[in-house]
Amino acid sequence: MALATLAPLVLGGAVLLAGGTDLWPAWAGVFVVAAVSGSLAARRRRSVRPSSPPAPPPPEGSGSAMYAMQRPVRDVPATGLPDDVPYTLRVTSRSQLALIGPPGSGTGSEAAFIPLTGHNLVLSLTADGPSEVTLVRLQARVTEHASLVADGVSMAHSRVPDMVLSPDLLESIQRSVEAYEPLRRPDFEVRLDDGPAAVRPVDEDAPALPLTVPRGGGATLVLAPVTASGAWVHWRLDAEIVCDGRTYRPRWELTVTARTGISTYQPGGAPNSTPVHQLHPDHWDPATRDEPPGQDAVSRSAFAVAAHATADGTGILRGPSRTGPDPETGEALRLREAGDRHLAAGRPREAADAYRAAAGAGSGQAALTLGQLLHDRGDLAGARRWYELAAERRVGNAFNNLGLVALQDGRSEEAEHWYRRGMDEGDWAAADGLAALVAERGDTAQAETLWRLAAAGGRTNAAQNLAVLLNRQGRTAEAEELWIRAAGEGSDEAAVHAGFLRHRAGDLVAAERWWREAAERGHGRAAYYYGMLLARDGRTDAAEHWWRQAAERLTAPERPTGSGLRHRIGESGDSGEALCAYELACLLDEKGDRAGAERWWTAAARAGHVEGVLRVAQVAMNDHDDLDGCLSWLRIAVEDERTPVDRLATAADALRRLAEGLYDATRPDNPDALAACALAVEAYARLRGPDPAAYEEAYRRVLAFRARLGR
Repeated sequence: MALATLAPLVLGGAVLLAGGTDLWPAWAGVFVVAAVSGSLAARRRRSVRPSSPPAPPPPEGSGSAMYAMQRPVRDVPATGLPDDVPYTLRVTSRSQLALIGPPGSGTGSEAAFIPLTGHNLVLSLTADGPSEVTLVRLQARVTEHASLVADGVSMAHSRVPDMVLSPDLLESIQRSVEAYEPLRRPDFEVRLDDGPAAVRPVDEDAPALPLTVPRGGGATLVLAPVTASGAWVHWRLDAEIVCDGRTYRPRWELTVTARTGISTYQPGGAPNSTPVHQLHPDHWDPATRDEPPGQDAVSRSAFAVAAHATADGTGILRGPSRTGPDPETGEALRLREAGDRHLAAGRPREAADAYRAAAGAGSGQAALTLGQLLHDRGDLAGARRWYELAAERRVGNAFNNLGLVALQDGRSEEAEHWYRRGMDEGDWAAADGLAALVAERGDTAQAETLWRLAAAGGRTNAAQNLAVLLNRQGRTAEAEELWIRAAGEGSDEAAVHAGFLRHRAGDLVAAERWWREAAERGHGRAAYYYGMLLARDGRTDAAEHWWRQAAERLTAPERPTGSGLRHRIGESGDSGEALCAYELACLLDEKGDRAGAERWWTAAARAGHVEGVLRVAQVAMNDHDDLDGCLSWLRIAVEDERTPVDRLATAADALRRLAEGLYDATRPDNPDALAACALAVEAYARLRGPDPAAYEEAYRRVLAFRARLGR
């Protein structure tokens, strides 16, 4: 069959683009209409007229499957060469589009890979023996025009499509993108439709034959086989090579076709074949040799979309049908609902017991919920166990949660595996997580595509992440458009960013409006920015109100407290609540309320705010003469890897000066001075990691002082 793809989308897409429409429902309507009927025939390019006999029409069902090409480069074996050749000769084929012939279709028991006209055939010759090597000539000969029966189309992807309508296609397309490289401009074209076939240079800059490769050197020639025949063209390339007075005549058996297996449909009309040059302009086309390679009008004006086709080629399937989670037994359902009631009533222990029993009775959803309870407590191993059970029972969200657990446990490759499994199940939260993972690796192109897909699938967080990425790339207008749209729909995080961009542009009225709206809904960072705006405008009482309102959430009863709390710089220290607590403390200190300032500096420090940690350490020493308390807080700053370098340097210098101030020559073994000095050594040792030269003198000084204390 022929496969309906992009061209039916162009007309509707052009209308929307002309009108500046970018709303998702409008574009979705275009895809639906295109899938049902199609309305635009692909324009045909000029091509070489065939002198070979026309191929018979393809049988029904030809080209019924679409594959993402993941191995575009293939070695072509040579025949006619002895084993002791004194040089290295290699021929490879690279095509962006190929038809797949089924096993038994003429090439034996394996499927045939039939590249499309204009692909690259690369001949590499290396004189790695004791003598120079001369390529005397290249000759081509068509051996057969056979009927082409293909059961699939393999297409390379230069980027992940804007939309993937079949989730199971996404991973293979991403791997195709990783393997993609543009085709090279050929040195020679192999004109298979001429009688006889000819190998001709494409222009006057092509290497001339004979071509001599000096000893230790190498040469590479790129050939482009071209035909207009829709048949399965079998042809042979012959070479003549001379080395050490001996002549070698290797040959390669090759195939090519001009039929892509991809067609567009007009209502009530016959399918219209799409030429390869329209799909992949870097395939060589002799008729357009003087035109620069690039995207044609069709591919520029339509979204790229990947999907399974219906059997008749006129519609789009969503992909293989997916079964839901394993059904729950009556007992499992009863136990799970009991767990839900316990959880709603604030009895997590009883809820966990009920969920555990329900999972044992066969409930995948109960296993997922139990995993989430353990996950919230920080029990990653326990959460993983129950998530895996939920995944075995085909509960979609379990795959995404397994990815998150693996990521938190430092196993990024495993996280990627689970995220991709989640995407296969249609879970766009997994696409959001995978995008964050690949973005951290530096693959911003794939991250952008994934976030666009997830945002189109309804993930608000994905749209927010996409906007952050675009803003970092300097695409501020695109980012602001996303943020303002999301903020208008009630996203507090988007409102914060929209306010920040407006503030940077000098529009303080709009910035204040966005930050106040989000602050009123309880967003801590919005309250921080809004308070800063108020304070700089002299409205300190209003700033204190908003900062206090946000900071008080740090001391809410549900937050963990007590000696078991692990303070970590950066974990929540950059949260809006911690920032508000710190600014509130500074404001109270300016007003002379030292006790109030200490309270909120301590709250910020406990949340991991590094400036709060340093301030509380200072207060402990200066206001309360509490050396142990001072050192305890400074140790938190020194030991945490996320303490910024400049603040770590401040802590190190404070510790060194503290140790020197505590030194008493009559008591060189002073334990307080030793403790402060040892911590200073640790701080400077960490600082020397990224920049040894900058801290070498201070490090040697504190080492010498520690040695004096030890004596």
